[in-house]
Amino acid sequence: MKAQFKYKQKLILSAMTAILASGLSASVLAADDFPSKPIQLIVAFGAGGSTDTMARIFAKYAEEELGQRIVVVNRPGAGGELGWVHLANAAPDGYTLGLINSPVVEVYPFTREGTVGYSLDDIRPLANIITDPGVLAVATDSPYQTLESFVTAVEEDPRSVVVSHEGIGGDDHLAALNFAKEADIDLNFVSYSGNAEATAALLGGHITAFEGNMSEVVNQIKEGKVRGLAVWSNERIDAISAVPTGKEQGYDVLAAASRGFAVPADIPQPVYDILLSVTREVVENPEFLAEMEQLNMPVNPIYGQDYVDFIHESHDRLKAFGTKSLGLSSDLTR
Repeated sequence: MKAQFKYKQKLILSAMTAILASGLSASVLAADDFPSKPIQLIVAFGAGGSTDTMARIFAKYAEEELGQRIVVVNRPGAGGELGWVHLANAAPDGYTLGLINSPVVEVYPFTREGTVGYSLDDIRPLANIITDPGVLAVATDSPYQTLESFVTAVEEDPRSVVVSHEGIGGDDHLAALNFAKEADIDLNFVSYSGNAEATAALLGGHITAFEGNMSEVVNQIKEGKVRGLAVWSNERIDAISAVPTGKEQGYDVLAAASRGFAVPADIPQPVYDILLSVTREVVENPEFLAEMEQLNMPVNPIYGQDYVDFIHESHDRLKAFGTKSLGLSSDLTR
């Protein structure tokens, strides 16, 4: 695998040499020995979460391909905004990568317009890696055995049913809003800093239901501590095959957290191509895939321009709902 990548890299660099000989801007010259030093990978959330875990596993395999260290740097704050601002402002030389979380990264530029420190034009998406479907779940001692009984309880007394999410505009919040829209109900929300905290609140009886990602609650479902009422995907998920989809139960809801990588917008194309080639090598590595499967993180690669289009189309669809309603269109995730 490493030899294969080095061969690809040699082809890229040979092409660059020819281009430079014909007089292309010297800004590309820095790519001819890339990478010549460690690369920083920014994670916009705290250590130990699913986003951070995926980033560190990816870095382990990617640095084998690159022949340089990849240093994971956690820059949490403002729901991911601080880390993405740092990414947007970094030198566009390939030595700073960032892990971006969709749909959150698309939402902030219009929900925080005038105050947010980055725009989508400041970053260039590289590749999506994981698409982690949303799940609505309750504790196993909950009186709600089905999604329909949950909806009935909300209709009878909305304030008595409390649902968690990880922050306004996040994928959990958007999923719950879309479900509420489909069911024509009003949900009583409480925000937590992470799904681990929300799961603890659910098991402690402090909230009625958990809205989060499948990978965050799959073990509790398997252990019988939590009951999944719905998974917001087109088909049932093998890891929690007993949990029906929302569509099966009459609610046309699709929701997921997509996790991928981006770079500063003005990165030289040859450097971008090298990083993209490395990413493909990692995602095709059976050992990486096995680690993702063990963590119940569904791998869903979207590369290069397809990922750029995915992020920008997602932004446009979300913005069409406006900052007040913030619904989630049924075709948002893939």
